Amino acid sequence: MQEQQVTKEYDKEGRLILRDKYGEVLQPTSARKTTQAAKKVRGMVAAMYLEGQQALAEGKPVAWCKALGFNEFCRCLDIVPLYPENYAGLCATKRANMPFMEAAEDDGFSNVVCAYSRTGLGYARTMAELGEIPPGAPDGGMARPTVMIDGPLPCDTHLKWWGITRRYLNVPVFLVDEPSPSSADYFREDVKEHYVRYQVDQSRRLIEFLERHTGRKMDWDKFEEMESTARRASKIFHDACEFRKAIPCPMPTEDMMNIFVPSYMMRGNPETIDYYQGLYDELKYRAENKIGVIPEEKYRLIWGPGLPPWHSMGIFNWVEEQGAVFVFDLSYMSPGEPSDMPESVTDPLERRALGHWLGRRASIERSVVGGYNFIHAENPLEWIEPFQADGVVFHWLRSCRHTTIGNRYYMNLISEHSGVPTLWLESDICDLRDYSEADWHNKIRAFLEVVDAHKERKKRG
Repeated sequence: MQEQQVTKEYDKEGRLILRDKYGEVLQPTSARKTTQAAKKVRGMVAAMYLEGQQALAEGKPVAWCKALGFNEFCRCLDIVPLYPENYAGLCATKRANMPFMEAAEDDGFSNVVCAYSRTGLGYARTMAELGEIPPGAPDGGMARPTVMIDGPLPCDTHLKWWGITRRYLNVPVFLVDEPSPSSADYFREDVKEHYVRYQVDQSRRLIEFLERHTGRKMDWDKFEEMESTARRASKIFHDACEFRKAIPCPMPTEDMMNIFVPSYMMRGNPETIDYYQGLYDELKYRAENKIGVIPEEKYRLIWGPGLPPWHSMGIFNWVEEQGAVFVFDLSYMSPGEPSDMPESVTDPLERRALGHWLGRRASIERSVVGGYNFIHAENPLEWIEPFQADGVVFHWLRSCRHTTIGNRYYMNLISEHSGVPTLWLESDICDLRDYSEADWHNKIRAFLEVVDAHKERKKRG
C-alpha cells in the first residue's frame, strides 16, 4: 500500500491541522459557498442518510444505487435509495475515508482502483465484520441495503464493485444494462428504436426484481408524475446555469459541485422544482445586479474533464484569492435542456428511455466544434467562447479513468483551435495520499502568469 504522506498536528485550541509531504498546511476540506442554494445541499444530504437509518430501524427496504437514474424506481416502490459514490465523496470531504480504503486495500484491491469503489468496498467489508453501521461513519453512516441496483455506464468499475459488495453483504443486486452506441449511431432511426425497446425491457425487469425482493408494488401514477417533475426541474436547472455566462460570474464551480446533487440523487422528487426555481431566481438576481463570486474577477476558468478533489475542496477558494473563478465545469454539468417529447409516446418507461436518447443526441449535435465530435464526452472547445474563458484546467485522477481518459487529446485540441492556456493538475477524488497542495499552488500561480500573457497578446491583437 502507498505510504501515507500527510502528517497531523494540533494548534493551541486543539484544532486539527494537516500538512502535506512538503510541510504545507492543507486547505480546508470544504469550500466556502457563494449561493444560498449551494448552502442548502449539505442539509439535504444529511437528511438522505438519516432517512436510510430510520428505514433500517423500521424494517423498511433500502437500496444502494448507482448515483444517477434510479431514484424514481425506488420512490415509487417505497424503497429508500442511498448512493455509495456520493457517500465516498462525503467521507473524503470529512477526511474519514482512509480506514475504509485501507480495509479494501488489505483485501488486495490496488490503490489505483477507483477511490469511490475502494471506500465503498471497505465500508461494506467493515459493516459485514461488525454486523452494523461502522461507528463514527459520517452523517451516521449508510444503512445496510435490502437490494442493490447498478448500471455499467459510465464507469468500468461498477460491475465488479457491486458484485464484490454482494459477496460481503449477501444482498441481491440487479445490473441494468445499457447499450453504448457510437456518436454516428445516435442519428440512425433503427438504432434508436432498438435502444428504446431494450431500455424499456431493462426497466421492466428492474421493477420485477424490486417487487420480488421487497414485496412492494409499483405506483405507476406516481412514476409518471415523478418523470414529469424531473423534466421540469431539468429545464429550470439548465436555464439557471445559463446565468453563469454573465460577467462577473454569479456562481462558481465549487457551488455547482453541490447543486448537482438533487438532480442526480433526488431526481423526480417534488421539492426539486422549488429548489431549482430558487437557484434560478438567485442567479438571475446576481447576474442582473452584477454580483460576482469575488470583488474583482481577473480570470475566468473552466474546470475541464476530471472530478474534483473532494478531500481538499478549499483549494477553489484559494484560487479565488488569486483573482480567478471557475465559471464552468464539465464534471457535473447541468442536464441539457430537455428535448421535445412526441405526444404519441405515452408509456412512461418509453418516454424515459427516449428522453435519454434524445438528450444524448442533442449533446452530440451541440458538441461538434472545429469539426471534432466525441463519444460520450463533452467537447471542452464548445464552452470556451460562450463563457469567455481565459483558460481550462484538467484534473488527472489517479483512480478515475472515465473522467480523465483522453484529456491530453482534449488539451491539444484546445491549443490548436482556441489557443487558450491549459493546465494539468494531478491528484485523486478521495485519496489524499495522491495530493500535494504545494505542487498545486505552484502550478496554478505559474498558469495564471501564462493566462496574463495570453490575455495581453489578445489585447494587442
